[in-house]
Amino acid sequence: MKNIGSGQIVFYAPDNSVTRLKGEIVVKGDRVSLTEFIYFNGKPNGAREINFPLASCVIHWDPEVYEEIGFE
Repeated sequence: MKNIGSGQIVFYAPDNSVTRLKGEIVVKGDRVSLTEFIYFNGKPNGAREINFPLASCVIHWDPEVYEEIGFE
């Protein structure tokens, strides 16, 4: 399984709510770390990192350039 890259996380909370976040994803053990970039006037101005339990997440990876041209 892939453990680093860009994509979207769908987090299913214990209270049956669903959260969708997009950014840079790193899977570390049983945790998922998402770095979400904050833009101000169209330029990156900061970032925040959020951690989720892997068992409560579904990860949708964005295709990377090398996957689109046939290298894996």
